[in-house]
Amino acid sequence: MFVCCPHCNTTIEIIELNCRIFRCGILKSTGQQIDPHLPKEQCDILVEHAEIYGCGKPFKVDPQEDGTLVCYDCGYI
Repeated sequence: MFVCCPHCNTTIEIIELNCRIFRCGILKSTGQQIDPHLPKEQCDILVEHAEIYGCGKPFKVDPQEDGTLVCYDCGYI
C-alpha cells in the first residue's frame, strides 16, 4: 500500500498498519522507514542533516470501509 504524506506529499509505502502512526521518512543509508514513534527532536535532526527522504513529520493512516486509506496530521504522540 502506498499513501501520500499529508504534510509534504511524499509517497510512503505502508507495509503494516499496526498502530497506524507513521513518520514521513526513509533513511537514505538503509532504505528503511524511520521509527513511527521517533521524538520530534530526532526527526528534526534527521531532516536537518538530510539523512532521510521525506519531511520527518507524523501522520496517522485510517482505513476506510471502501478499502481506501486516509492520512492526516496526528502530531507527535
